[in-house]
Amino acid sequence: MIRLSGPLTDPGTADHVRRFAAAGEEARFAPGIPLKLVIADASLVLCDMPDPVAGSDTTTTLFIEHPALAACLRLAFHTVWETARPGPES
Repeated sequence: MIRLSGPLTDPGTADHVRRFAAAGEEARFAPGIPLKLVIADASLVLCDMPDPVAGSDTTTTLFIEHPALAACLRLAFHTVWETARPGPES
């Protein structure tokens, strides 16, 4: 049994994770990540990062089309994925 921590200690959040897993989603949890990231079509990257100029609760979203950057960020994602732990069990 996995001990829940952080946001997963909230029963509602843990329930959502379990329902998505039952529908076939595979999720893992890492202690922290540097940014939100979407990679599409092996060349399109969407990053949502904290904006230190605008304030602590503000983010800046970047859309970049660059195959080499997408490949590098895919490698970074897989590195974090391999070290992350699975979510709560049913």
